[in-house]
Amino acid sequence: MSDPLSEAWDFQIRAAADQDDSCRIPGRSWVPPILHDLVLAARRTSLSRYYPFTSHATLRFSTGPQWWAGNGDVLTVAVALVPEGRYLVCTLPTADGVSSVEELETASADEAVARVEQLVHAAG
Repeated sequence: MSDPLSEAWDFQIRAAADQDDSCRIPGRSWVPPILHDLVLAARRTSLSRYYPFTSHATLRFSTGPQWWAGNGDVLTVAVALVPEGRYLVCTLPTADGVSSVEELETASADEAVARVEQLVHAAG
């Protein structure tokens, strides 16, 4: 029997590795090849209970596999990849007008993921 959540993580890990390989080609992209490390770090944590997806050089999470079709909600925290090979953890704008806030910038995937976990748990 298949597990959609596990399959989503497996897919995201493969896709992140492919993206990193593409980003290693000189002049192809400004995006640093660090997404695979981030996805692996997130899967080893409590964030693995959410569905991972990428959007505009960020790793995001949702409560359902098809959030765009109303099957799940997108968490208001993300990890962006920045050109210097670092991770930027930020909370995102919400429907009630709360603006985006940069929470942490780090070179460590594990540190970025730990901060995301803190923010998700604090939001409850």
